Amino acid sequence: MVPVIAGGGWAATEWLDGRWDSPKQESDEEAWADSFTYGVALACFSNNPLVESGLGSLLQSSMPSRPARLLGACRALETGNGNRVRWHLAAPGIRDTPEARLLLELAERRPHAPDWRHAFFDTWQALGRPDFRKSTILPQPLGMNLVLDDIEARWETATEAQRFALVPLHLSGMEPHQEWILEQVRASSSVPLLMALREQLLGLGAEAPLHQRLLPPVEERLGQLAGPSPQTLQLALVPFLAGSAFNTPLERRELETLEKLVTLPEWKQPSSETFFLEMRTLFDGLLLAPGHHALLMASSAQSESLGAWLMSRAKVSKAHLTGTDPQWLGKLLWEVGARLREQGSNLEMDTGLKLQVFGSELTGHSPTREQSIGAWMELGQWEDAVKQAAFYRWPLASLQEESCAPRARDERLWMKAFAGRGALP
Repeated sequence: MVPVIAGGGWAATEWLDGRWDSPKQESDEEAWADSFTYGVALACFSNNPLVESGLGSLLQSSMPSRPARLLGACRALETGNGNRVRWHLAAPGIRDTPEARLLLELAERRPHAPDWRHAFFDTWQALGRPDFRKSTILPQPLGMNLVLDDIEARWETATEAQRFALVPLHLSGMEPHQEWILEQVRASSSVPLLMALREQLLGLGAEAPLHQRLLPPVEERLGQLAGPSPQTLQLALVPFLAGSAFNTPLERRELETLEKLVTLPEWKQPSSETFFLEMRTLFDGLLLAPGHHALLMASSAQSESLGAWLMSRAKVSKAHLTGTDPQWLGKLLWEVGARLREQGSNLEMDTGLKLQVFGSELTGHSPTREQSIGAWMELGQWEDAVKQAAFYRWPLASLQEESCAPRARDERLWMKAFAGRGALP
C-alpha cells in the first residue's frame, strides 16, 4: 500500500563491467524479459552516456530483435539522425508496424514542433490515436518508482543539500549514514522532503533497522513543524495515525478528533509543482534524468500512505460502529477525499476518490455514491488514454523529461488531453 522507490540505474551500466554476457538468442527475441535489453532501454530513458555501447552489443547480431531496432531508432531520433531512424525502421519485422509509423512521423514533425511532447501528441493524434497497450516491441513503462541513476556514485560529489534529497531515493544504501541523516532530519524545515522520507521508511517495513531508527525522529520533526495547530490535513494526519496499526478500528474519540481535522481547507503545502521545481534544481547536473527523479520525489511527498492507512482503519471499523457512527465516519472520509481530489496528481485523486466511494457507502447516500463512482471511472478512462498512447513506454529521454513539469503542475490536465478532453499542457 506504500510506494517504495526501486533501484534501476545499475541496470544501464552493468555491461561496462562485463557482468552481463552478450544478449542470448532466444526463441522469442521480441520479448523484453532479457535483462540486457531492458538495461539498454533504461539507458535510453535516462540518456545514459553508455547507451551507445549497449546498443552496439544489441545490434551486432545478424538479425537484431525488433525491440533492439526500436531502441536504435529512438536513440537516432534523440540525437537528430533522421537517416539512421529510417534505416532501423526499414528492417524486416519492424517495418510498417504501428510503432515504426509513429517514430517515422515523429521524426518528420519534431523539427517543426515547439517541443517533444507536443510533437509526439500531435503525431499520435494524426495517426488516428493507435493503441499501443499490447505492444510487444516497446519496453515496460517508465514507472514513477524507478531510480535511473547510481545514487551511491553521485553521493561523493553531491552537496549536503543534494545528499539529503538523495536519501529517499536510495534508502537501502543509507545504513552507513544514519547519524548524518538524523542530524539533517532534526534541522530540516522541508515538510515535503520529510514526507517523502517518511513514505519510503514506511515502505521498508516495521522490522527494518532504518525504519525503526529513522521513522520516529522524522515524525517527531514533522510534528514540530506542524505545531499545535497544523495548517494542512496532510500534516495533521501524521500524528493522528502514527503508532496505530492498519487493522485497528477507529474509536469514537478518534472520530471526534478527525472531525476537527477535516475542517482544514488544504491537503498540503507547498504544491507538488513547487517541490518538484526545488528538487529539479537540486538534481540538475547531479543525476541523469533530473526531472524524472524530481517527479518521483514529488510523488512520494504526496503521502498516499496516509489515505490508504485511514481507509484500512475505516474498513475494519465498519463492523464495530453502532448507531449513527457509520454515517459520521462516512462523512469524515468524504471530506478527507475532497481535500485529496483538489490536488492535481493521479495518485492523490485516485486515493481521494476511493475514500469518497467508501465514505458514501457508509453514509448510504446514493447520489454521492454514484457521483464518486462515476468520477473514479472517469479517472480510469483518462489513465487508459495515456496507456493507449503508451506514453511512458517510449524510450526517448527528452520526451519523458519534458513531460515531468506539466505533470507536476497538474496531472489531471495532462491525462485529460490524451482522453480528448482538452489541450495538452
